[in-house]
Parts: sequence; structure tokens; C-alpha cells
Amino acid sequence: MLVSAAVAGCAAAQPPARESLTARVVERAQLRAAPAGRVLARVGRFTEYGDPRVYRVVDRRGGWLAVLAPERPNGRAGWIAAEHAVLGAIPWRIVVDRSARRLTLQRWGHVVRRMTVTVGARSSPTPLGRFAVTDKLWMEPGSVYGCCALALSGNQTRGRLAGVRLAIHGTRTPEPLGRAASNGCARARAHDLRRLMRVVPRGTPVRVVR
Repeated sequence: MLVSAAVAGCAAAQPPARESLTARVVERAQLRAAPAGRVLARVGRFTEYGDPRVYRVVDRRGGWLAVLAPERPNGRAGWIAAEHAVLGAIPWRIVVDRSARRLTLQRWGHVVRRMTVTVGARSSPTPLGRFAVTDKLWMEPGSVYGCCALALSGNQTRGRLAGVRLAIHGTRTPEPLGRAASNGCARARAHDLRRLMRVVPRGTPVRVVR
């Protein structure tokens, strides 16, 4: 379901329960610290990886959309003018449980699939909080990230890769999962990742819980 943010305005009805609102950037825009506030970055239709730029929307205020963007600290939103985006609503959600070392895929609030994953080691724990899928990346054969990766809006905060983008990705060779052993990302089996790549849209909410 897509509707022009410029036409609909912020008086439009919120998506039904269990749907999440997304904003696909359709022209150059400024990412700001607050509505009409300080400019943090200038963004275009595509990310640095070449994917369409689709944000998860977490708030709306007047003609402004609060979005989760990798340029912001984890969990903190940036703001873009609604006129530069097209809104969409998606029913998918991902929850990563660090303690259970499990990823749960939900649609309309119902569990579709559970996957065993490896999470961050004690020295580089997977950050808690709310994130979103920003990019869907297919890797070259032999990549350390396996077949593919879902890049997320957040960044690692501890360990030797502090400041590097978080992702849900694979591995170069099969390895035992269900451990706390990564540099912060969640690692999953190739067949589980391929399923996620097929069904999960950009902008899908991802929540990491304790």
C-alpha cells in the first residue's frame, strides 16, 4: 500500500494495528535532528549500497516524518520532510532475542518462522533496541558474510568494530550457531537468510531484546 506523503499529508489515517509505516525517499532530502532543525545529512533515492532508500517511520509531526537512519545514534530518529517521500505500510517484523539466540519473523503479529542465530560476544554484544532493515545485499561467492545480508539502521557500539553497521548475515563456511560469538551482528543459516531476503521488505522493523 503506497500513498504520496505530499498528497496524503499527516492527517492521513495511521496504518492498521500490526502494520509498520515506511517512507521511500523519491527525491533529494535533508535528514534533520528535529523538524526544521539542524541538517545532519543530505540523502537521495539510493543508499550507499545502491538499494532504494526506505526508512522505518516512528513518528509524524506536521509535515515531517521521524525515521530510523544509520546516520543517527542507535534508537534515535532523524527527520525528513514528508513531501520528499512516499509512504507504505508493511506487516512484517523481526525480533532478535539475545538470550535465546533466536530470530523470530512475524507477519501481522503472528510467528512465521523461528531461526537459531549467533549473536554478539560478551566483548561486542549485539546492541539492544529498535532498528530497521535498510538494504538487502547479495554477496559474491566466498564472502565472509555468506550468501547475503540484511543491513540494519544501527551500528555496533562496542568492540573492535564499534561504529560499523549492524546486519543479519551468513558465514563463509557452515558453523555452529546459537552462540554468543560475533562482533555484534546476528549470523544465520543460508537457507534462513534466503527466506528473509525473499519476503522481508526494506524498512521492516527489527527489535533486539535481552
